[in-house]
Amino acid sequence: MKFIDEKGRIFGKINIFDLIVLLALIIVAGGVGYKVVKDKAEAAGKIPTKTYIVTVKSSAMPETYSEALKKDPRIYYDNDQFVNAKIIDIREEPAVITVQTDDGKLIEAVSPDLKDVYIDLEVEDKQDLPDIRIGRYAVAVGGKLTVKTIYAMGQDSVVLDIREK
Repeated sequence: MKFIDEKGRIFGKINIFDLIVLLALIIVAGGVGYKVVKDKAEAAGKIPTKTYIVTVKSSAMPETYSEALKKDPRIYYDNDQFVNAKIIDIREEPAVITVQTDDGKLIEAVSPDLKDVYIDLEVEDKQDLPDIRIGRYAVAVGGKLTVKTIYAMGQDSVVLDIREK
């Protein structure tokens, strides 16, 4: 038995052109099925996420700032409500500030009242955009970030580190 007979049929059963059309239909149906399943997954909010730890420094904050942050670890922005970040660690160090001496010189001194507060945020970021976001705000090392809960707000905190969890 020949592979293709004199009438152009494979094993004498199916025409080669019919086979090509059938394979094309199967490929198109598979592509459409994949697209429908992918669109349903995205519509259901099943965009893949990645978890990051973002370390932020709030400089020269009052002593009560850390305690206020500990009351509720969820990050809150007025327009977005609670966002995709929460505080997982808070560390304090005495703040070094610049003061002027009686003779007019500027020197650095440890503040008796202010603290530098280091905050680790756990961020659950959707992978639909090419940057890392807390709420609607992109974050990057060296950039500014407002660390805000419903009890405390530290404006112009500096992002020191971003790492995958």
